[in-house]
Amino acid sequence: MPVESLSTLLKQLAKENRSLENQVKDYVLRPERESKAYHKINDERRIYLAKMSQVSGSHQVSKRQPMNQLHRMKENPVKTERYNPANQKMVNAKREPAKKITGSNHLPKLNP
Repeated sequence: MPVESLSTLLKQLAKENRSLENQVKDYVLRPERESKAYHKINDERRIYLAKMSQVSGSHQVSKRQPMNQLHRMKENPVKTERYNPANQKMVNAKREPAKKITGSNHLPKLNP
C-alpha cells in the first residue's frame, strides 16, 4: 500500500476513534444527567401535589357549609315550602270537589 493511502486511513481511524470516545463519554454521563433531571422533576411534582392538597383542603372546608345547608333542605322539604307530592289535590276556592293534578302521558287525538 502506498504511504499516502495509509496516512489517510490513519487519519480516518483517528477521527473515528475520537468520535467513539466522545460517544462513550456521553453514555457514561447520560445516566447522571437523567438522574438529576428525574430528581428535579420529582421534587417539582411533590411541591405541586402539596400545593394542590392545601388548596383542595381549604376548598373542601368552605364547600362543606353550603352542602350541609343543602342537605338539610333535602331532609325536610315541607319546612322549605317546596313539598309537592305526586298525588297532590287542588281545591277550588268555591269548595268544589278536589281535582287530582296528574301529568298527561298522551295528548288528545286531533280530528282532521
